[in-house]
Amino acid sequence: MKLKRIALLSAVVVAALTSGCASYRTSSNITSDAPSGLPANMKILISEDSLPGRKYKEIGPIEVSVKKLTVFHKDPTKEQANKALSEKARAVGADAVINTTYKSGIGFTTWGYIDANGTGVKLAD
Repeated sequence: MKLKRIALLSAVVVAALTSGCASYRTSSNITSDAPSGLPANMKILISEDSLPGRKYKEIGPIEVSVKKLTVFHKDPTKEQANKALSEKARAVGADAVINTTYKSGIGFTTWGYIDANGTGVKLAD
């Protein structure tokens, strides 16, 4: 019986230690099977305002969440959230994300997160 407890405890410790291999997870309201709308090398504009004086066409909401999976890793950053926003915007053909807001904290199933929300738009030339 004692040997079974030691084996179980060892398995739990190994699982806990190796769970840090993947440190962040990103989720979004945009599915991965969305058609690729823009080239990967095109820079996406991320703005916390509505770009006054610029004309654009709204494509739709873009929401991402970057989550820290273990206590041993640094908290997700605004830069990571912006990268995730850019990837999702590119997937739907948006070349900018406007009215972007950020919210961070500790979740029920994560050690830390940053949520970013905005509106994907296609800028007029």
